[in-house]
Amino acid sequence: MTGLARLIPMRSLAIAVLFVALGLSRTSHAQAMKVGDRLAELDIAVDGAGKAFKLKSLKGGWVLVTVGAEWCKPCAKELPAWDKLAPEFKGKVRFVSINIDDDIDDGKKFNKKLKLTNFQLVYMPADKSAVVAKYGSDSMPTTFVADDKGVIRYVRSGFEKGDVNGEIKKMRDQLNKLLGK
Repeated sequence: MTGLARLIPMRSLAIAVLFVALGLSRTSHAQAMKVGDRLAELDIAVDGAGKAFKLKSLKGGWVLVTVGAEWCKPCAKELPAWDKLAPEFKGKVRFVSINIDDDIDDGKKFNKKLKLTNFQLVYMPADKSAVVAKYGSDSMPTTFVADDKGVIRYVRSGFEKGDVNGEIKKMRDQLNKLLGK
């Protein structure tokens, strides 16, 4: 086989691998929920006492759901910021924190260390959950705000840890806008 004859099949293989790779990466990002989608029901989530937790138990009210884990450094800044903001929206928005650490005890220690008091704390190990990817587990922290029908009205990925007060102000403004204030 000549050099050119060997090059053509290798080039075709490289192009095929590229298309497959692009298709797979698009699939994983396509799984994450976006504005207009309904919040995906949690599959294996439990509360701090180990009791099954379902988002449908919050039906009828606005909900802010944030996803984080002990190993996510920006989460350690975002969770206390949203916890500080939550009392301003008491009775209007429920704040739920879904910890996706594979070991629930790690998630509980993390939340205890952060001294969170205004969240419904939920644990959903990523290694066992079929829905965790829908919650943006590849881009953390991720926060979703859903209306009283469970439809997502706002999605926020990441947290600017150097400007906590600015981040709180942005979320406050966003929540007030969504609630018509």
